[in-house]
Parts: sequence; C-alpha cells; structure tokens
Amino acid sequence: MKNNFKKKFNYWLDKEMSKGTISIIRLLSFAVFSIVVFVSLLIFLFKLRTSFFSAFWDSLATIINAWMPSSEDGEVGYIILNTITAVVGLLFTSILIGVVSSGIEERLDDLRKGNSNVLENGHTVILGYNSGEHGLLKQLILAAGRQKRCIVIFTDIEKPEMEQDIKNNIEVPKNITVLCRNGDITNINDLRCCSIETADLVIINAMNDNRRIKAILACSVLMKEFKDCHARIVACVSNDKYLLPRKKILNKNITMLKTDDIMAKIIAHTATEPGLSFAFKELMNFEQNEFYFENEKKLVGKSILEASRYIDHAVLAGIKCKSQITLNPDRNIIIHEDDELILFEESKGKYSIHEHDAKNVSDRQAPKIEKEPKGRVAIFGNNALLDVVLKELPCDVEDICIFSDEENVDSLIEKYPDRDIINDTADYANRLESLAGNYKHIIILADRMIDKEDADISSILLLLKLMDIRERRGYDYNLVVELNMEGTHNVAPRKSYVDYIVTSNIASLILAQIAENPELEEVFNELLTNRGNELYSKPIRNFNLHDGHDYSVAGLKEIVLSYGYTLLGIVKGNEILMNPDLIKRIQFSMDDRLIVLGKE
Repeated sequence: MKNNFKKKFNYWLDKEMSKGTISIIRLLSFAVFSIVVFVSLLIFLFKLRTSFFSAFWDSLATIINAWMPSSEDGEVGYIILNTITAVVGLLFTSILIGVVSSGIEERLDDLRKGNSNVLENGHTVILGYNSGEHGLLKQLILAAGRQKRCIVIFTDIEKPEMEQDIKNNIEVPKNITVLCRNGDITNINDLRCCSIETADLVIINAMNDNRRIKAILACSVLMKEFKDCHARIVACVSNDKYLLPRKKILNKNITMLKTDDIMAKIIAHTATEPGLSFAFKELMNFEQNEFYFENEKKLVGKSILEASRYIDHAVLAGIKCKSQITLNPDRNIIIHEDDELILFEESKGKYSIHEHDAKNVSDRQAPKIEKEPKGRVAIFGNNALLDVVLKELPCDVEDICIFSDEENVDSLIEKYPDRDIINDTADYANRLESLAGNYKHIIILADRMIDKEDADISSILLLLKLMDIRERRGYDYNLVVELNMEGTHNVAPRKSYVDYIVTSNIASLILAQIAENPELEEVFNELLTNRGNELYSKPIRNFNLHDGHDYSVAGLKEIVLSYGYTLLGIVKGNEILMNPDLIKRIQFSMDDRLIVLGKE
C-alpha cells in the first residue's frame, strides 16, 4: 500500500527531529517565518496596512514578543490576525526555551562524561584506569619533573568518578594537565577523541590481556589514517601467548613487556636476597634514583675504576658503546668520547665530578669472595608465575618444596630434572608450625582463581601466621609475598624480613620507565634474568668488610669493583641507602648487607 502524504510528512518530520537541537531550531524558525509571511500577506491583501513591509514587521514583532494587540491598534481583522500570531509566538518561545535548555543540558552531560575531543600535541595517552591504582600516573608525573606535560586518561569509568579519585589520591602539580575522557578503549571511533595522531606516547593500561591486545590493534588501525603519526605504544601482557609477532611490533613502534615474567623473576631473585625488592623498586620508579644515559667529556680516557673515584651523587652502572649496552663493565675498560655512561642517579644531570681522586687508601680488600649458602626454599601456592620462579631461582639453593594440590605441579617439576624439587600435596594449614622452621626462604604466590582482593587477603592471613611462628619460635626465614592490589600493600605489616611484590605496582613502574626511555628495556631484560648481570643483596663478610671499621663510600665502591661487582646501595638494619655520596662514611655491623650489580 502506497504511503499517503501524512505518513510521508510524519516520517520526514521524525528524521529531522532526531538530528538534534539545531535541526529542531531550524524547523521552528522556518515554521514561524512561514506564519509571519502568511499573516502579513493576509493583512496586506485585506488592506489592513498600507504596505506589505509594515504588515510583515508588525507580525514579526508580535510573534517574537508574544504581544497581544489592543482594540486601538487597528481594525477587527488586524487584531484577530495578530492575536493568532501572538499565540503562535507564545508557543514558539516556550518550545524554543525547552529545546535550547535541553540542548545545553545534553552538551553539559557530554562534557561531564568526557566525550569532547582533546586538542593537544605531544601529549601522553593512558588507555585504561583502575580506581585505587595510581602508580602509573604518579610515575609519569614524577618523570615530567618541572616540564609541562598533558596526560590524557581514557577509560570506561565516568569522568567525574575518575577526576574525584585522582583529586583524592594524587597531588597534580601546576605544570601537569590531566584530562579524563570516557569511552571504550577498544573502539576506534571512541579513541578519536584522544587525538592519538598528535600524541607522543600511548600506554595501554587495561586490566586483562584481551582488552590490551584489542586496544593495541585499535590504535594501530587509527594511526594508519595519519601518515605523520609517530606515537609510541607501550603495553604489558601476561605471557608469550599475547605477544604480537616481532615484525608487527617493529613496524608499529610497539613495545610489549611480559608482566608475569617480570614478576616471577623479581620474586625468584628476592626470595634468596632479603631486601632486594626495595632495590628493584628503586631502579624502576622515578621517585628516588633511576638509570640515565649521560655523556661526560671529563671522564674520556679514564678507566671504569678511575671514573668511579670521581663520579659523585651517581653510580656508574654501565656503558653504552655503539648501541651496545654493557652493565657492570670490567673496571679496566677505557671510556671513549662517543660512549654514554649509564648512571644510577636521582635525576638526569644530577651527578657531579670531583676534581680529585676520592679513593680512601685505608680501605681494605680481599682476593677471594665467600659464597653465601642459599638454604632451602618453600613455595606456598601455584599460579602462572611458578614455572618462571622455578627457572629463575639460583642454581645453588639446596632444595625446593611446593605446597600445592594442583595437578600441573608435577609436570612443571619434570621440566627441571637437575633441581631437587618436591610437591607436598597434603593440607599444610595445620602443619605450619612444624614445616616453617625447615626453610630459609618462603614464597607466597597469589591465588589467581579467585577475586584479586580475596586472594590478597588469603595471602596476608598466611603471612601473619608465618610471621607469628617466626617470632615465637625464633626462626630466621625471610618471606616474599605476591600481592595483586596496591591498596592491600598499603595496609600490610612491615618487617625487614618481608618483601612484597605487588603486580599492579611493578607493571606500572616498568611501563613508566620504558615509556620514558625505550633503551632501558635492554637494561631491565638483563637485570631480570639469571643470565648476565643481576641484583644481589650480599652480606658484608663476602667482601672481607669488618664490623666496627670505618669505610668511605668511595673506598667501598673500589673494594666491590675489585670483586667484579658494582655497588648500588647499603642495607643497615631496616634502613636502605641507595646511591650513597662518595664522601659519606659507613661503620658496619655484621648483619649489614650491600646491594650490588654483577654476575655469579
């Protein structure tokens, strides 16, 4: 059946009305103008006014002001026609006010939701934000220092909620602009409001791997539309399964890091080196000391050993020669003009060069290092990190016992026939008193099969039991605990023998470091494997240092270098001093340790 005129008109009107406020105002204006012209023609044709223009002006003024004519304004016909015009004007004004008010409210709602486009250049875009997890944003603010920077946070959380969360938890300096936008990080059209084509850096901070990969692909498609887009994309994924092909990564300027590997390696290294988690956090965050590449002409021609005597407020941790990075270089290597020094310092350029040799000749050395026995390791729990933890634990640990009733543990043990590993499937909860004293190092892995907060609480409860047993029984084991949430870590008990590895925090630190300096990816890759140079927390007796003897830091650096290590910090009781000044003097007790970089 053919559509009649009424149906066609209603259909057309519905389409026009659905286009929004401007379209409605346009329709209203056309309707009002048509009525004014029609009434003006009637007034002119019936000779109620001498000219069409005069009639048109009176009708227009009446409809705009919604003014009712009086008996003195003209003849009866003129009064009736203008009365109709005034009523139409009243309706027009009412509808117009409603439409404009609705349009303004809709626009304000869009602004509240964070749907407006970002008009910035060289900004940083964070795709994904989790309330209560502020590590990444804090690190980017610290990395910016006093430089002006715009950081755009794009996520599916409502803008007011994000802004309030940031306001309550982070002090944003005046040189940093934080813009919050709302949308789906995997939707190309939603992403357009972030102006990724003009950004310098895009950080994928989604909670799960599937959304991370979809966000990377969405950004890649969006960036193809703009030939001049050179934004770098940095993302973390949990494991190899989610890594994009190497060629794809190189072509798209994408850096991808495996968080599970990083977490497992830090846990494995910290397990037998108490206090090492602090050193890792120090290396990875921007709050205190971190790695910088410096070119220092004053040290050209000097050896690494000589340079260590002159560099203050920084540690010479490595050297970059012709794009080749060497950590903990041999002390006899000569520094050339084009070489860049890898300095562990508070901020770029913070180091200074002494005009004199700061070596303390009274400091003592010993020809041979004493290797510290590692002891036995207990691992409570089982998750995706276990495989890498077993792989990265030092080869000289006496034996490893895994307390888990999951079936895949036995297959993991078979992968390491050279290690002495057993799996205790019996319920350990009622045997902690008798078990705990048999081990030197205890690792608690988070349960990833339950809610993250519940998993953290379970880990903390087990930790508290083990701490109680240690203190009551006088045991000396150290504990490493994996946590999921930064909020749990903030309320966890603090003890010198407990190291916390927080998944969300470590991922944020690594993302921020690689985002700021892509060259550090190679440095961290070496530090987080048991092949090459690693971080160690070693007792002072390993370096033939004595309690009660007074040492200068300059002398300590040279002693440690003579053993093939680089001194990064000193652990005295519960105090950890990283990157100490050359002229500072240290008097040790026998329980003190040195945090060093080197090979074994």
